[in-house]
Amino acid sequence: MRTLSRLMVAALAASTASTAFAADNDPKRFAGTTLDMLYAEISFIPGLKLLLPEFEAKTGIKVNIETMAEAAAVQKAQVESATGTGAYDILGIQSGNLPLYAQNGWLEPVKNFIGDASVSDPAQLDLKDFIPSTLDGMADQGTQYCLPFFAATTLLYYQIDKLKAAGFDHAPKTLDELLDVAAKVNSDALPAIAVRGAPATTAGNIWVFNTFLYGSGGKYFKDFPKDMAPVVNSPEAVKALETYVKLKQSYTPKGSVNFTFDDVVTAMQQGNVAMAIEGAPLAGRILDPKQSKVANNLGFAVVPGGAAGPKPAFASHGLCISKDSDSPEAAYMFLEWATSAETMIKISQNSTYLATTRNSVWENKDFRAKYDYNFGGGSFLEAYQQSLANAPSDYYPAFAAWTVVSNRMGQAVQAAEIGQQTPKDALDQANSDITDILKQEGLLK
Repeated sequence: MRTLSRLMVAALAASTASTAFAADNDPKRFAGTTLDMLYAEISFIPGLKLLLPEFEAKTGIKVNIETMAEAAAVQKAQVESATGTGAYDILGIQSGNLPLYAQNGWLEPVKNFIGDASVSDPAQLDLKDFIPSTLDGMADQGTQYCLPFFAATTLLYYQIDKLKAAGFDHAPKTLDELLDVAAKVNSDALPAIAVRGAPATTAGNIWVFNTFLYGSGGKYFKDFPKDMAPVVNSPEAVKALETYVKLKQSYTPKGSVNFTFDDVVTAMQQGNVAMAIEGAPLAGRILDPKQSKVANNLGFAVVPGGAAGPKPAFASHGLCISKDSDSPEAAYMFLEWATSAETMIKISQNSTYLATTRNSVWENKDFRAKYDYNFGGGSFLEAYQQSLANAPSDYYPAFAAWTVVSNRMGQAVQAAEIGQQTPKDALDQANSDITDILKQEGLLK
């Protein structure tokens, strides 16, 4: 099980606190090196690209960043890693996928460089400044593999005036209330809500469905990681899928069965839905003053919960060093610079990046001035922080076969949504298939 205890964080921090750059350290010792990086075009990356000349001027290291759609980037990174091509020195990885890379030996752990005075600056690294759950998300079996740059969770976005017109002075707090609000605000002209629909990746419908599953008291396994027996067809899980299907079939825009996060963002940004459940980091895009039609009318709330309470999505994204890199020390220097508080603040100001993994950035006056939206429905940053506090750190269970299990679950969710199977039948079949998957992986007898 992936875990990075607070004691380990303290130990790593202590190892850097007593170390400074060596007196003969030359920041340009790797001048002339070229690093290649691959990841999805998510916020942080566009702003990071703008700062690459600054890093090159400081170190003499050139960095090329290739971006693709998230699913394509994940697939390409895994193929390149498995075949050992050495095409990339640096990979962006989401916490749900990290165990696959770590347990296959595809990464060079950053732990190997932390405290090395020739490449690491303890003041710049400042491990204690990272939000613990994001640092933990980039660790496996107690080893720190990557440095986190992105703290993802979900919020319920809503048009304040549309809910008020329907008789609601606050956002729904439970899944039952969500259905009630949706029924009252929904119309042909204005569907009630947009959520992701496209399977089958952790960035698809599972990103939202797990909120319904966990919030209703359901789970994937009997007692993860000690007992991996699948229980995705439990009564709680069936109820969760029934609620999700009712919401999707009755109150979402046409075509939402295939919605990606871009579709949800556009629908909310253009005011084409009354509500949306989507990533908190995407608020900057939703409220882009050049495109947004909901600026000054958007409310923010922790996602509704069921019997088990609110369970917002959670994932951290990190920058990692490929095991096949021929310049791992230079790559580490880039990681430390890119995830520093100073760089994150600059990126927050030159782009719509607000998913910072550092506590100090959350408190930075320029960051708060730009992103602490409040249009009468409460503070955005407060809702974001409450969501991170409520989000399960194991929202995506940390084991190497999770991606395969998640994909199968995403197919079941969509099969129920389009009416191909009842929620119970879809989950019964998924439970059987997931059992087979885990047996093939040696996780079940």
